[in-house]
Amino acid sequence: MNVITTSIKQYMPRLWKISVPIIIEQVFITVMGLVNTAMISTLGDSALSAAGMIDNISNIVIAVFAALTTGGAIVVAQHVGAGDRHGASSAAAQSVVMSLGISLCLFTVFLVFRRQVIYGLFGAAAPDVHTYGNQYFFIINFSYPVLAVIETIFASLRGSGNTRVPMMISLGMNVFNFIFGYIFIIGVNLPFLHTHSLGVAGGACSLLIARALGMCAALFYILKKSTTIRFGGIKFFKPNWKVMKSVLGFGLPTGVESMLFQAGRLITQLFIIGMGTAALAANTVAGNINGFINVPGNSFTTGTMIVIGQMIGEGRASEVKKASFFSVFFGMAIMGVLCVAVYPLIGGLGRLYNLDGDSFRYFSQLLGTCLIVTPFIWPVSFVTPAALRASSDVKYTMVIAVASMWAFRIVVGYILGVHFNLGPVGVWVGMYVDWVVRGVMFVTRFTSGRWRRNAKVHELEGVAE
Repeated sequence: MNVITTSIKQYMPRLWKISVPIIIEQVFITVMGLVNTAMISTLGDSALSAAGMIDNISNIVIAVFAALTTGGAIVVAQHVGAGDRHGASSAAAQSVVMSLGISLCLFTVFLVFRRQVIYGLFGAAAPDVHTYGNQYFFIINFSYPVLAVIETIFASLRGSGNTRVPMMISLGMNVFNFIFGYIFIIGVNLPFLHTHSLGVAGGACSLLIARALGMCAALFYILKKSTTIRFGGIKFFKPNWKVMKSVLGFGLPTGVESMLFQAGRLITQLFIIGMGTAALAANTVAGNINGFINVPGNSFTTGTMIVIGQMIGEGRASEVKKASFFSVFFGMAIMGVLCVAVYPLIGGLGRLYNLDGDSFRYFSQLLGTCLIVTPFIWPVSFVTPAALRASSDVKYTMVIAVASMWAFRIVVGYILGVHFNLGPVGVWVGMYVDWVVRGVMFVTRFTSGRWRRNAKVHELEGVAE
């Protein structure tokens, strides 16, 4: 009991201060995402499936950005912990330069080969799903460079300990996304405004506009108002290879891990596409609600990474394991309460998204099993490696996460979902097996103490004067 009380006193205030704005932000983002999904669901299962299909491609794009957002956040956190705000600002600026360059390359590729990507990945989908997907993808593609800048700035601010500003900008973005989504997806008939539904293209347009407004706000803040991370002039954006190398030293393994992880998720999505539109629609809705359930865990994952990064910069590596396990158990408690609260609402949520017949049956199976297993294994599987990454143990987390995804989630998901014809729930069971294996390996790494050999600050060289 004394250990628990001491841990709460030592780590709760710092973790809570950083994580609460992230929780608020993520709850709002997820709720708005659920609302937008509900609006798109009024257009039918094909439109809903198409949006979910392209969102999986977007997740891979975001995974590419993770190499820079995660690397930048960790380097910024370590420099802030060491009292070097100039070095932190340089790392943030170089992260923006790299993320913008990569996003423009991706934008060009998708602009030219959009149809080939859709048909290559989702050839088994129905023709109308392809049509809707092409419309949605064309517009969403324009938002990727915008999103790259936003996410990199947000990650840098969070790494410096400023989680409030990203929260406020995200709230504003999601309000505008909802407003424009209603105008473009549902259509309005008011004395001063009359619009017709633009279908799935309307959902993509609303997201593009909201992200553009968010980018403007983020740039204005970090250029004019920020007191932690501040770009002092154009010289900060001049490519500095030594600084970039430091950022990529953390971020590249994490980016590779995230990209291969999302690619693995896409493969499991292909399993479900072959099961029909009802299964795909149920998977899309259950996945969105699962995202809401994971909000506390994702927030503590980010908060833990920032806190541990700052502790490493402060020379407090001896306290890392205790702080990390505290975050895991706290996340389990919060997610457990949330899952218990949502479980009785499964039926109502299915009706809210206009699911019926097979789609409702699949949805109930997916969400029901998820609510039972998530609190016990998700925090161990995802919060723990965030602490390892912040301690510079990025290669180990990459190898374990990728190997577990491909050896267990994909293989077990295929065997159960496709070979034994258990449908989408079989694919999700493969995901749960992946979580368990990851969790065991990451906890073993922590308890062995081998992560400590990497727990040092990576010095930034060649920082702009």
